[in-house]
Amino acid sequence: MKTREITVVLILTFLMGSQINAGAQEMSKKDYLEKSRRQKTTGYIMAGGGLAMVAAGSTLFSENFILFGASDAEEQATGIGVAMAVVGGIAAIGSIPVFISAGKNKKRAALMSFKPLPTNTPKYAVGIPSHIPSLALTIPLYSKMPN
Repeated sequence: MKTREITVVLILTFLMGSQINAGAQEMSKKDYLEKSRRQKTTGYIMAGGGLAMVAAGSTLFSENFILFGASDAEEQATGIGVAMAVVGGIAAIGSIPVFISAGKNKKRAALMSFKPLPTNTPKYAVGIPSHIPSLALTIPLYSKMPN
């Protein structure tokens, strides 16, 4: 009985998985450029915010800073400053993969272009266009393809 139930579950999982993949759409050049722009904006926000947090954390960590006149001001400022500096550093370093991904998406968009390509028609054919607007995908064979 368990074998039958496992078989049914596996078949249903396979069918549902194939439906999910069928719904995936191909991304166009415009989609890749938009995704690249959003990733670049995210990267700038992460880098700028991270550097600002590192600066603020360093200020809190300094010996001359007193946090609202508290009795344990030096220890509180040191702990908060270190935490802010660490989180800011992680955010700034985390922006690097976002910038790399944005560059890869921009390269993918550049590989896809809509341009007129020549047709294989006789040179003196009358009434047949020599070029047809086409969607071209360039595959460079000399370098690595972007992931």
